[in-house]
Parts: sequence; structure tokens; C-alpha cells
Amino acid sequence: MNMVTDVLKEFSFDDYIASNSDLAEYFSGRDRDAVFNHFKEFGILERRGIHLNDYVNIESVLCSDKGDFFITGWADRRIFETLEITVQVGYVKYRFPHAAPCWYDRVDVNNVLGDHDRPSGFLALLKVDEAEPFLIHSALTVFVNGVALHRQNAARWLSPERFLQQAMGACAILSDRPIGETLGSAKRLHRQFLPIWQRVIDGMTFSRILALDTERKVRSSIVITIYRKADMLLVQLSELAEFLERAAIEVIVVLNEVDNAATLAEEVLAFCQIHPIAISLYNCSGNSGFSAGNNFGASVARGNVLIFMNPDVFPPLDNAEGSLGFLLSDPGDGLHGAMLYYGDGLLMHSGMYVVQDLVSHASTGIDHALRVEHFGKGLTLDIDADRQSLARAMAGVPQQICIPSAALWKIRKKQFAKMGGLSTDYIYAYYEDAAFGLDALQQGVPVTIDTSARWIHMEGVGKSMPPHVRSFMWLNRAHFSETYADTPHVVDTLMDQSLL
Repeated sequence: MNMVTDVLKEFSFDDYIASNSDLAEYFSGRDRDAVFNHFKEFGILERRGIHLNDYVNIESVLCSDKGDFFITGWADRRIFETLEITVQVGYVKYRFPHAAPCWYDRVDVNNVLGDHDRPSGFLALLKVDEAEPFLIHSALTVFVNGVALHRQNAARWLSPERFLQQAMGACAILSDRPIGETLGSAKRLHRQFLPIWQRVIDGMTFSRILALDTERKVRSSIVITIYRKADMLLVQLSELAEFLERAAIEVIVVLNEVDNAATLAEEVLAFCQIHPIAISLYNCSGNSGFSAGNNFGASVARGNVLIFMNPDVFPPLDNAEGSLGFLLSDPGDGLHGAMLYYGDGLLMHSGMYVVQDLVSHASTGIDHALRVEHFGKGLTLDIDADRQSLARAMAGVPQQICIPSAALWKIRKKQFAKMGGLSTDYIYAYYEDAAFGLDALQQGVPVTIDTSARWIHMEGVGKSMPPHVRSFMWLNRAHFSETYADTPHVVDTLMDQSLL
């Protein structure tokens, strides 16, 4: 039995005119169809007579003293298809009619709204035009579609770097989800965060706080960039001291937000009274990240060969000759990496490669997300394996896609500069060395893993990551995926199964 009945739709002309007195004169004498057409085109968007905060809510607002705003909240998108955001600072209003927030699923909100077809949570990153100086004020109001939904009488204005970290921390709600759900949002947010990151690192300065034996003629420069904890530096220098005393090598240490940098400089100075090595320490005014820190170290290096070394990399206690020889040999026009092992002597990896995965989302469809894998990871081949055993294992590594880890690699300074250094498009850290390696392969630069160079990498494992760290890893992966998706040196998932 057909239960569908006829429904008659009637426009409440009188009610609409009565609740919109400003339109009464304009529509005087016009037919109902004209009024109804006006309602469909304009009136329905105004939502007169409703309480906006029943359908839109702002949960958090961050603001920088350079005119950056990060706004989070939720909205019923059936009622408000678009959000026009206006931020009033003191007595000046800044309109963002094309805010284009990133939307994401909020089950808690959708259960209340009754809408399970559209993502209701949003993140909006906004920037005031830099054409005129931005004037901060204690009072801050945020309007959505003309209605004030958030007020602060004593707004807290963050420095750009603090704003960047806190805003990325708020993005962890997305970064912790499967990449197939959030890759599109990550690509968009990376493009929005990148100008802030560039402004942050452009404003940083590097001050030399120690310089010893700077007259020594050197052929190579070891660049070590350290973030926060430098407790392994003296241990590392102790392992290398006897070699460095007689080698034509300098050490350049770049300190990013290292506590008590002045105390560390005094400790290194005392160390060098016993072990005379050529070393310089530079203290950054903030956290320049991996790329900018190493790029700076390369810019002040005096050697023709640059050796980039993590602060947790050590030569093996026994049979270190081949490993230390890696620091002396000239890579020519190539990029040379080393074999890296865990602290127990088992192989960590013999180079990296990049894999293209297909990811999908019910709403956005199929996309490509790249990941970085490591050859030989988890194999029982240990650091004392004979050359024949190592050669047999390495024979299965396709060199045409193999790239070294920046935990320890070397390249001529001229070649590094020719390639433009490490890309600072990667916020703070992660994926920049894989990007550099792929660029080298694309440009025909010879890439080699030196199997005679076997080094211990005391890579931290099992450590919890703060929200902003998880977020910039997620953002960087999205940028890396977008940049290198069509690179011929990236392998597909099927090939990856045979390589692992």
C-alpha cells in the first residue's frame, strides 16, 4: 500500500514581512513569488530569529602578536553551509569571508545535532594582511556570520613560535587519526602553517658562544644539531676525541633551545683542555629545527666536505677503523651514508626507501600517502658480521631507490649548496632527509651506503611525543607526499612487500 500523501507547501508571506520590517517598503506591491525568491536567495542565509550559538560554537581561540588566529569549534552545516569569520581587535575589525576551515568528524557533536552525514568540527587558521601594521589590543571578539560568539577582555597574545606550537598541538585531534581520513586537511594546514614557520626561522639568530682551534686547517666539518638535551655531546666527543685530535676535521655544534648553553660551553672548554680539538658552539635564539640548524652549520663550515651527524651516533667500541675512515674519505660528487646499528649491535638499517601507499576516505576518495621505510631493519645481521655476510645481505638492496639517513651522511659543501641545502619547508623536523635523498636521485647525484662505515645509533625509542610534535610529523608527511607522489624513485606498496 502506498503511504505517500500529497504535501502542499505554502510560503508564510505575512510572517516573513512582519519579521523583516526593513523589507516591507521594498516589497510593497510585489507578488508573493518575488518575496519567496528573495527569501531563498538571501533571507535563508540570515537565519533571523534563531540563536546562533545553538548551531555554531567556538571552543578555543589562539592569537599571535603578528595577526595570526587559530579558531576551533563546531557547527551544524545544514543550518550554516558557510562560515564568515570576523575578528575584532580593540576597535578594528578584520573580516575573513573565505576562511575555508578544515572540517572533521565530531561524533559527540553529531549525536546532539542529529547530522551524521557531514563533519561538524572545524579548525580555522587565519592571517591578517601584512599590508598595514597589526595593532594588538587587550579586547578580542570573534564574530561568526555577524554574531559575536567569543569575547576576551584580556587576550593573551603569543609570540609566533609559541602560537605555532600551540596551534599545531590543537591539530593533534586530526594527526592521531588514520592518514586516509585526514591527508587532505594536513595538506591544506601545512600550506597555512608554512608561512608562519618561515617567519619564525627567518627571525632567529645564531650566536657563537665557543670557538677553539679555529686556525687549524681542515678538510671536513662535522655538523651536529642538538635540540634541548645535550647530555650525550661530551660522551660523543670522548668517543671521537683521539681521532679528532689528529684529523683535519672541525666540529660545529648548533644548539636549539638547549638548557644552560653557557654551562655546556664551559664543560666543552674544560674537555678541550685535555683533548685539543677544533670545535665551535653556536646558540640559536629559538628552535630552528633540523633543516635550518644544519643549513646554518654548513654555512659557517670551513671544510670542503660536510659530515652531518646526530648527537646520538657513536663509532663501535671494537674495530672502529672503517667507521672513522668514513669521516676522512671524500664523497666526490655524491651523497654518502653509513650503516646504522642499534645499541645491542643488531642492524638498524642499511639505507632508506620511500613507499607510495593508496589511502582512501568515504567522502574524499583515494589519495596517495608516502612513508619512509628502512632496508634490513630488524635483521639479525650484527655490527661484527664479516664482509662476505654483509655483502650478501646488501646484494638484495636495490641501490637505485636507496637513500641514506641524515643521522650520519656526508657530501661536499659545494654539492650541498648546489642542491639548495635541506628544505626548510618541513616544520621543525622529519622527512627533510628523505626529501634531500630523493632530490639527489632525481638530479643524478651518486648515492652510496658505505658498508665499511658501521656506526651505533642510540635512537630514542618508546618516548611519548607531545601533541605539537605528532602534528608537525603529520603535516610534514602530507607535504612530502604531495611533493614526491609522482617521483619515479618511489616504490608502490606491492614492491614494498618484497623489500621488507
